[in-house]
Amino acid sequence: MADEAGRKAAPRRVAAPPRENVEQDTKRIVIDAAVACILERGFYRASSNEIARRAGVTWGVIQHHYGTREMLMLAILEDGGRRHTAIFANASITGKTVEERLDQLLDVFAAHYGQPEYLAYMQIALNMDHDPATSSTVRATMDAVAERSAEFVRELIRVTLGNAVDVPDLPVTIFLALRGFLVSEQLVATMAHDVQALEPSRLRRERQLLIRLLAPAIRNSARLRD
Repeated sequence: MADEAGRKAAPRRVAAPPRENVEQDTKRIVIDAAVACILERGFYRASSNEIARRAGVTWGVIQHHYGTREMLMLAILEDGGRRHTAIFANASITGKTVEERLDQLLDVFAAHYGQPEYLAYMQIALNMDHDPATSSTVRATMDAVAERSAEFVRELIRVTLGNAVDVPDLPVTIFLALRGFLVSEQLVATMAHDVQALEPSRLRRERQLLIRLLAPAIRNSARLRD
């Protein structure tokens, strides 16, 4: 009995995480490393080897999960599409005035289009779309991702514009103006390497100016439509 009491307990064996979880974690690390690499070095200079180095894996591991660099880039777009859908599908526009609704819409847009990752998504989409070597299957998937994202954007813009939504080209113009504003702010900060370029009070002033410019055009369009 004494020997048994004095005997050290055998160490508990810790169960290894499920293989599926390990693979998902690896994919997340690779995608995040690829996005960071594109933002720092650009689409074409974000080489397979550099992405692997940043992710802390071999290119063989990335090939195991994605096959080719093209398919990795497509996976990044799909990941961005899922994030876009999660943000936009749960968003709502409830403002009573055009100004209030535009302000709310900008908040929603900023959660996606105003993030640095969106600059990487843009580079991938533009370069792959213009590359003749991009396969038809990949192009079809890119189009499907874009269409799923656009569905929720159209609904939010419809609520924002109210009666003016049926004015030809107005919804697209408002979308491009708001997205362009958010993307340009990211580009200014990136190119200037200046964190003060995104100083909150300055951004707020510019945002309110944009809303003051757009709101009257929307109201006038609604009156003309009526």
